[in-house]
Amino acid sequence: MEKNYRAELVGVFGDPVDDNPTGVMEEAAFKACGLNYRYLTLKVEKEDLGDAIKALKALHMRGMNLTMPHKIKVIPMLDELSKAAQIIGAVNTIVVR
Repeated sequence: MEKNYRAELVGVFGDPVDDNPTGVMEEAAFKACGLNYRYLTLKVEKEDLGDAIKALKALHMRGMNLTMPHKIKVIPMLDELSKAAQIIGAVNTIVVR
C-alpha cells in the first residue's frame, strides 16, 4: 500500500465556534474507522463566508458543516442544493465534489 501523509480535511464554519465539541467526536470516529481525516473547527465571521467557501476547493477539503449565522447566507454561494436544503431553506453540510 502506498503511503499518504495528506489527511482529508472536513470541519465546521461558524461564529461563535469556540465551544463547539463536534470536532472531538468526529476525530474519535475517524480514528475508530481508520480514516485519515481531520475535523477543523474554524471561526468564520459572516463577512468572510464567501472567501471561506472559495477556500474549500482551493484547499481540496472534502466538506464542511455550517453553524449560525451561515446556514442561510451560504445558499447563493453553492453550485447546487439537495431537496432537503431547498425545502427548509438552509444548509447544514456542504459536500465538495
